[in-house]
Amino acid sequence: MSVRTFSSYIPESWNKIGPIKILTPGGMTLPFSIDALNLTIPKSKANEKIKILDVGAGFGVLSVYASTNFPNSEIMATDISKCMIDSLNYSIEGNQLKNVTARVMDGQSMPEVQSESFDYCFSMFGLIYFPDRLAGLKEMNRLLKSNNQSKVSIGSWQSDAFLPMVLEKTYEKLTGLKLTTKQPALSLDDKDLFKSELEQAGFINIKIHSIGHPLELQSESLSNYLRPENPVVDDFFKLIGNDNINKFKEIFNEMVLELFPKNENGFHTVQWNCFIGIGEKL
Repeated sequence: MSVRTFSSYIPESWNKIGPIKILTPGGMTLPFSIDALNLTIPKSKANEKIKILDVGAGFGVLSVYASTNFPNSEIMATDISKCMIDSLNYSIEGNQLKNVTARVMDGQSMPEVQSESFDYCFSMFGLIYFPDRLAGLKEMNRLLKSNNQSKVSIGSWQSDAFLPMVLEKTYEKLTGLKLTTKQPALSLDDKDLFKSELEQAGFINIKIHSIGHPLELQSESLSNYLRPENPVVDDFFKLIGNDNINKFKEIFNEMVLELFPKNENGFHTVQWNCFIGIGEKL
């Protein structure tokens, strides 16, 4: 499958998920978003009037958390998916968050946003799905303030992160083949490539942090990970064809049971690992 045909590289695919009404968005990305905020913004600035940009914000996990933990901040969250921005606006309105605005935008090009407007820019597992990551990074660099110790902070899954890893192993077991093109979820799973792209975009003093968090799952919840509305999953369903989807699901469940046996409490403890790349603007 070519880069252009991966569902998760196609903007329209992210609208298939549909709007979700959650007052406080969370899930597996929340602990990593907290890590990114703590690693990027000094504690001394917690109550300062800083400006934060959240690119590829999804349902707004980082933005909603940051809104209360940086109460005097001004946060703009952007995403190319209207349904995700609609969901985030539901959270903003329901929680009466006065310091967050959400807008539908393509993170690779945001000409409507003035240059050098922000102190910090985040993209937690959003940039990795950009067809042109370097364009996105350069745009973030443009929007950060100069000579202000402003920083960019990017989250990317590692190759052994639970869902991408098990999806790939399931594909290999079903087909007997290796992926010939890296799945988008793992597009920045190489630390050297990650650092290189940040440097190419003009960032300095780059640090790539390796972070992991465990998650406990019930066997009954495994089917939730294989919804075709999720472009990351649909990438694999398109590869194998409709006739093989049920078998894929069966192997996926077997793979989880094999790799992550139930613990004494009856849960499967799975591991999510990511890189958080942080760079400064000159």
